[in-house]
Amino acid sequence: MAEPTGPETSQRPLGGQVALVTGGTRGIGRAVADALAAAGSQVAVGCRSLHIAEAVSREIEKAHRVSALAIELDVTKPGSVENMAEKLLKRFMRIDTIVNNAGVMYMDQLLDSDVDQFTETITTNVGGPFLVTRALVEEMMLNRRGCIVNMAAMAGLKGAPFLTTFCASKAALISMTQSWAEELAEFGIPVWAVCPDVVATESVAELLDLSRIQALQPEDVAKVVLDLVIRRDVESGSVVPVESGSGGAGAAA
Repeated sequence: MAEPTGPETSQRPLGGQVALVTGGTRGIGRAVADALAAAGSQVAVGCRSLHIAEAVSREIEKAHRVSALAIELDVTKPGSVENMAEKLLKRFMRIDTIVNNAGVMYMDQLLDSDVDQFTETITTNVGGPFLVTRALVEEMMLNRRGCIVNMAAMAGLKGAPFLTTFCASKAALISMTQSWAEELAEFGIPVWAVCPDVVATESVAELLDLSRIQALQPEDVAKVVLDLVIRRDVESGSVVPVESGSGGAGAAA
């Protein structure tokens, strides 16, 4: 698809910008990709399945009249992440927004916990954002522009039984966010940790009975991410909770 030009794109708040959304083909990631594209941003959608990423990219292009790039991406593998960065920068020549959304969650009980699941959770939820951001942040630093959104969780702030590894991974991601915020401050690159409560996604529905919970919708989280990216009026390094009934981004210490 040709790069969109003219008033239709330039008058949208993110017109001309480029965003990467990892895990961008379903759930929160898909909602975020749609929200950013609707605001005019070109979007790279990262997913382990290239076929699925291509289908979603076509839908985004058709719905929002922006250029979208499908990328086969496994955030746990350095080679895959490096390939993603090379393709994205070759195609768009810039990166303005990184949304580290790809993640996994397993129920675990301490005595019966699975070591492989523990390793996968930490490698994906903590290692993934590290590898992705490391691969792209130099471009942001050189141009002194951009922002980073790490998709953490309320569970990273308060813990939850039978979700020990997931909670620990999100707590680590929050700490990583705060560290990066200080490190990147001199380059004008804000970093935030968005912390949703329970969100009604397919993966969560496999673990929890959503009929008994007042769950958020993925679009609720996407709205908060979009507000952060456009307005940038929340202090870098902030934890931004998203709870049922919340109207937008509000920072927590």
